[in-house]
Order: sequence, then structure tokens, then C-alpha cells
Amino acid sequence: MYHGFDGSQSSPEQLQLKLALLAREREQLREDGGSRDLLERNRLELGRCQYELSHSLIRRYLVQPVTRAA
Repeated sequence: MYHGFDGSQSSPEQLQLKLALLAREREQLREDGGSRDLLERNRLELGRCQYELSHSLIRRYLVQPVTRAA
């Protein structure tokens, strides 16, 4: 099981890779008849990673206001 999410400020590309790995893991859990507990942990990790990805993209593309010099 993939447990790589650590809440650090990863790049969007790193987070997209984590999401792909978690999604593949979920598919495998479903195919293998994974327990509800394992599926729930995977679901929570997916959600946390999606949250971090959205914030990572915001940090990357948010236009910072220009401050005027006095």
C-alpha cells in the first residue's frame, strides 16, 4: 500500500504521480477484494493528495499583487 503523502509542499507533478499511484492501488484493492478499512484509508489518502495538489497549483499560479513603493 502506498503511504507517501506527508503533507509537505510537493510540486504539482509529484502530487499527480502520487494520485496516479493511489488510484492504481485503489483499483487493485477493489480487484483483490480489499477490506473496507484499506479502501477507506486509500480514499482518505486520495482526498488529502487532491487537496494538496489544488493548493500546490494555487501557490504556483496565484498572481501576487504588486506593492507600490512609497
